[in-house]
Amino acid sequence: MSRTYAEEIGVPEDGTGPAILALIAGLAYVGVGTLQILVAFGLIGPIIGFTDLIGGFLLIIVGAVFLTGVKPLSKDEQEGYAFITVGFILATILFALQAMVIITNALGWYLQFEAWLGWNVFNDITPTLWMFIILLTVTGALWIFGKLKEKRRPGTKEVSSE
Repeated sequence: MSRTYAEEIGVPEDGTGPAILALIAGLAYVGVGTLQILVAFGLIGPIIGFTDLIGGFLLIIVGAVFLTGVKPLSKDEQEGYAFITVGFILATILFALQAMVIITNALGWYLQFEAWLGWNVFNDITPTLWMFIILLTVTGALWIFGKLKEKRRPGTKEVSSE
């Protein structure tokens, strides 16, 4: 009747799926962060929302956290879930900060402050914002597919040794 760590925290024993999620998320965050840095330095043409140098470095850090969890998860080591969790926490913090920037800029525009008269919301939609939304969508879809897979799998009965 002993439970494993994976059962206690409600994650699968097999870390292949979460390792693939961490790999894809990590590569996406590192790739977009690198692209953002290249745009900020002027090495490639301007892209709307990609001009923040610090934001690019922060995206690379989030990607590195996700990528660090790939190896332990691929070995079915449960400690790899900590890296996914920290990656999500960092991505959430960056998303919340960007949302606050948009809200304060919208408030300045609404109140007709001189510096905000030419403000446009599209300038504040950065990769930090849409990468997080994509991450949540993919994670939610994987969770739903995992639940559907569990329902389709025939239930196993526990045999008591009395």
